[in-house]
Amino acid sequence: MRLKTIKYESEEVANEYKEKKHYKLIILIIASDAPHYEVFKKCWIEYMNKNENIKSFFLYSNENLDTDIYVSKDSIIYNCKESLIPGILYKTIAGYYFSQKKLSYDFMLRTNLSSFINFPRLLTYLDNIERNNIWVSNLELMPFISDTNMKNYYDVLETLRQRDKQAVIPEKTIKNWKYFTSVLGKFYNNDNIFSNKQFYFMAGSYFILSNNIIKQLLYEVCVNNILEKDDISTIPDDVAISALLQWPTFTKPNVYDSQETSLICYNLEENYNETLIHIRNRTDLYYGNRDIDMKNMVNQVKKFYNPNFEA
Repeated sequence: MRLKTIKYESEEVANEYKEKKHYKLIILIIASDAPHYEVFKKCWIEYMNKNENIKSFFLYSNENLDTDIYVSKDSIIYNCKESLIPGILYKTIAGYYFSQKKLSYDFMLRTNLSSFINFPRLLTYLDNIERNNIWVSNLELMPFISDTNMKNYYDVLETLRQRDKQAVIPEKTIKNWKYFTSVLGKFYNNDNIFSNKQFYFMAGSYFILSNNIIKQLLYEVCVNNILEKDDISTIPDDVAISALLQWPTFTKPNVYDSQETSLICYNLEENYNETLIHIRNRTDLYYGNRDIDMKNMVNQVKKFYNPNFEA
């Protein structure tokens, strides 16, 4: 992964980064081009860079650049093909690299276009936690399984069925878990990976890392070329980044669990808990489109930032 050359949209943009300005938080927003994404983008633009303590960027990929990283007024673009795997991982790392090189900050949040963030609540939250060795996310998990060892899968299924007797796990998910297990087993050089049972990883739509953790990650990427190790870039970005941060030891991360402050919207929402910091708009999983997601996000911007906002 090349991370050497940086070009800017204009001299005005370049001048912004001649000196390292300090922010409490930098936000990197995974983005790509689609009609419904334009609505989400307008929602973000309404508030993303209007707090002096926060600097936000959209993250894009473009394989036709004449530089490794291209920076515009509110975007960081990495020179690779736009894709889920490995594109999201690569442009996230590019965002980390640029931010580390050109800015000063305490924390870094990686999120996506269909997420909404309540800045005042988030800043208050960050004021009350340590600044070093910090992960903040909802931890998700996958069992380590293979065609010849499905015990951990049955343990997960049994747990699910204690809450819902009809619970099922899609075949595609099982297939993915098997592949991720094989990759992580090689990555950790662990022949007995099944004894660990489960792998904990950060939810890709909302995870915060402290500055020193980003430094550690970039050292592994830029100096030790860890993205070249054992197919780690062939699995989803949130699983891969979680693995990179746990290398070389396999342990459950020391994490601030954000389940109390995050919400996934599965319906048209009108009321929100006063503790919410992050809202993920994902009704498309059930309705097959983003119509309700767009309505929810517009209403969230109206409620928390600008009652006159229209997208």
